[in-house]
Amino acid sequence: MRMLLLVTGTLVASLPAQSGVVASVPSELRITDAGVQRAAGVVDSVFLQRTHPIDTVAVGDYAAYLLARLGVPPFGDSLAFVVTSDTALVRISGRLADFPAETRAELGPIFRFVDSLAPFVAEIALTNAANGIQRWRLVRVTVNNFAIPALLLDPALREYDRRYPVLASGGREFLVAMPPEATVRLVPDGLELRMPARPGD
Repeated sequence: MRMLLLVTGTLVASLPAQSGVVASVPSELRITDAGVQRAAGVVDSVFLQRTHPIDTVAVGDYAAYLLARLGVPPFGDSLAFVVTSDTALVRISGRLADFPAETRAELGPIFRFVDSLAPFVAEIALTNAANGIQRWRLVRVTVNNFAIPALLLDPALREYDRRYPVLASGGREFLVAMPPEATVRLVPDGLELRMPARPGD
């Protein structure tokens, strides 16, 4: 998702083991290697094999699936982010301290001004999900419920935009191809994938 997807999404592979709080969260709402496989199975059954005209994939699993498509290495069994959604936004939450040292260095201006134990939330919107394109857009990142100013966030996003060709709009958007006739919509803690029946089915 243009979770990544962004600042949070593109470098989660090097995160440390999760805290006890994250460990209590269902695996489908975290970013895991198993989630990549679960999401791929749903995507294939609806979009490719077309054995199901409609199905729902957990939002954490789908986030992991999209990160894998970006080329992020395997995640291991535990990451310290939680991924949730409602019908309007995907939210990736965690702590600044959960980012690896390399990411903290890249996001230096942010970490210099904020307590590393502060909670953050990245809010991502699905702005288009038809005509063969899913367009995920990073709406904002908050730390302690305060939005990070574009002056601090945009330089890091532009660097990710340079690294990953599927990103657009200065790193704020992530474009995902799908069949032209397919549609996707956000549901609570998941995404509903839908394909119309083929003539004769």
